[in-house]
Parts: sequence; C-alpha cells; structure tokens
Amino acid sequence: MKNQKIECKCTDMTVDGLGICKYDSLVIFVKQMLIDEVAIVKIISHKKNLAYGIIDTMIKPSKYRIASPCKVAYKCGGCDLRHVDYNYGLKLKRDILDSTMNKMAKLDVKVKDITPSPLIDGYRNKVQIPVKERGIGFYRKNSNDIVEFDKCFVQSEIENKILNRLKELIKEYSLSEYLRHIIIKESYGTKEVMVALVTKTFNLPHINTLVAMMVEEFPMIKSFILNLKHGDDNVVLGDEEKVLYGSSYIIDSFGGIEVAISLKSFYQVNHGQMLNLYTKVLNLANVDSNTKVLDLFSGIGTISLFMAKHVKEVTGVEIVREAVDDAKQNAKMNGITNAKFYLGDAKDGLDKYLLDKDIVIVDPPRKGLNIEVIDKIAQHDIAKVVYVSCNPATLARDLQIFKEKGYSFDTIYPYDMFPHTMHVETVCLLSRLKTKEHILE
Repeated sequence: MKNQKIECKCTDMTVDGLGICKYDSLVIFVKQMLIDEVAIVKIISHKKNLAYGIIDTMIKPSKYRIASPCKVAYKCGGCDLRHVDYNYGLKLKRDILDSTMNKMAKLDVKVKDITPSPLIDGYRNKVQIPVKERGIGFYRKNSNDIVEFDKCFVQSEIENKILNRLKELIKEYSLSEYLRHIIIKESYGTKEVMVALVTKTFNLPHINTLVAMMVEEFPMIKSFILNLKHGDDNVVLGDEEKVLYGSSYIIDSFGGIEVAISLKSFYQVNHGQMLNLYTKVLNLANVDSNTKVLDLFSGIGTISLFMAKHVKEVTGVEIVREAVDDAKQNAKMNGITNAKFYLGDAKDGLDKYLLDKDIVIVDPPRKGLNIEVIDKIAQHDIAKVVYVSCNPATLARDLQIFKEKGYSFDTIYPYDMFPHTMHVETVCLLSRLKTKEHILE
C-alpha cells in the first residue's frame, strides 16, 4: 500500500487541516487537500483502515485554492491554510468548530461566524525559532528537520530583519553549537523589541560584540537576554536569565492599558485581535461597579486589568511566578488598586478565591480545565463563567461537564487569532440562570 497512488475526492477536513478521502473501506488523510478537490494521492503510511497521503497530481483543484506567497509554505509546519483563500479559510474553521461542538459533542450550541483578524499577515508579536548546527528555522511538521527561510509572512517586517541579521552573526561567530532557540518579542503598541537567546551556557564567545552590533543596527531593541536551559526536554526556557542589554521586559499597550512583558510572560500573539477578544469577554460578563471577578489562568493580568475599571474588584490566579510578578507590576504601572494577583495552581486553594465572587473568567492552556476546577465553581454556585479557549476539543469536553452540573450556554464566539492556521480562539458564556438573560449583545 505504501507509495501506491490512488485517485480520490476530498469530502471533509480534520481539525488539523488534513483533507479526508475515502477509497473503498480505506480512510486517507491528505496534507493540504481541500473539500471537493480530486487528486492522485500518494500513500506515505498505512495502518489497517487508515492511511496518510500527499497530493501527487491535482486533477480538480478547489476554487478557493490560491498560490502561496511563502516559499516554504509546503515544508514548514506553521501555516496549514496558506494555500487557501482567507475568507474561505474562516468559513472552513467555523464549520469544523460547529461540527466539533454539535455533531461530535452534541452540545446544541450556536457557533457564530469567525471574527477576522485585523491583520492577516505580520500579525505575530512573538518569534520562536530553534537553532541547530544543521540550520536555523522552523521545524518541519511532525519532524525534527529544520526548514530555513528568509521571510515568514506572519511575522512583522522588523522581526524578520532582526532574525535574519541574528542568523548572519550566529554563523559568523560560530555560535550555533551553544544555542537552543532564538526568541523575539515585539510590542505593537510601543514598538519595543526584546531579543533572547536560549543557550547551553552563559559563556558565549563574542556575545558582547554581537549584542552591541544588534542594538546599534536596531535601536528598537530595548531588551537583550540570555536564558540558560539545561537538558533536552521539550520545555523551551530554563530558570536562569542574564540581561545583557536594557531591561528584563518590554512595554506594550492596548485598550488604555500598559503592560510589561517579560521573557516568560504569556501574551496573546495577535495584538489587534486580542483587544477584540477581551472586549467580547467584557461584553458577555456584563459587569457593573459591584461585581467581584475571579480570573483563573490570569497570566500577566491582561484580562484582569482590562476589566478592573468596570468592576468592584478582580482577583487573578496564575501558576507561573514570573507572570504573577509582571501582573502586580502592571497593576501598579496603571494605577489600578482593585486588581490583586496570587501565585497558585487553579485547582489548589480555590475555595478561598471563589468566596463572594459573582463571575469567573477562565483562559486555560490547550489541555482545558481540571475537573476539580469545574467542581469547585459549581459547588460555589457561581452564576456566570466566561470561558476563553484555544482548543475546541477540550472546550467541548468541559462544556459537557458544566452542562451536567447545571450550567447552560447558548453561543460560541470564535476569533481568528492565528490566520493561515487551523487554530481558532473562542469565548463562551456559561450561566446558572437562563443564558439569554445574561447576554448583552
């Protein structure tokens, strides 16, 4: 079966952007194949009734297929939908989201059209690139192979320029063997830039010369950091840092709020869409000056601080110490006194944080919520929960659990936080009352 070529038609797509074809009893998942396309597919792996393939010859392309401007789009594992018309890509992601919620999870919930991103290229404010002796670039999808590139279209122009110059200097000074990753963070509000090298040692040859050259050529660099990472696990950052230039953080601004972003801070990568998303969170929460809010997975406090001026108090809980420190600094920087931040796991000590709270906001990682968190929220009879999710599968799972505990929900609002990818950010209101009574459109 392997290497066999089969003519087939794509009838559906997976949440990962793979086309689904059927050939007799065989289901074939095909990279970069769109619904209704007909192609000769080459089988690259096969197990029982499942196979994976690549397009060998396109017979009938979709009318929504476009030529990608990116030279490495078909090699890099980043942009699953670079070959797709943007508006059709939004519809595709919305339909898959709807299928996940209603056909697979049977939740009976309305899924709104996806809110487009203000920028569809150059939207990312963070670059993270692995460094290997064999090259510097993104990983090929499902591989440790490096795909080198000169320009990434979802990164900003200045990020690409800084990265390309860094690659030149790393090669010139033979630094690849000492490095693990390059990280660049850019503030879209203030235009400040942080550059970080994740290293195997702090003793890098010519590093001071490199930093001096980078800062001179790119005066927007306000922070240059070395991060020491031991071991070869999948965790990118280590615990030790050394600031070689400027500060340990950069400043960004959104919605009238200024925030300090450190190397370990979680911060939404799409600045413009972040504001749209947080505005919807505020809208669904429908708070007033007497409302007490608990913000779980609060990060550097962006949602908490955005809501603070509209409520009586906000309590943020976050497991990353550096993020909590940033959140406290951000509150002080903005003169916000009704937002408090605490270090802790969302499931631990939750009883004390839930006391007297009117609403809970959750924005968990891709694995979703721990069942203990949902249990505690329900036990304290919290009237409203606003759930921000980056993973439809775990969102569907958690909504089902909330439903079993007496919560209702009506609508999911999706946001295109990551254009040209299959990822979608969502927000949903859950209510112990009739949900429509809680919704403020």
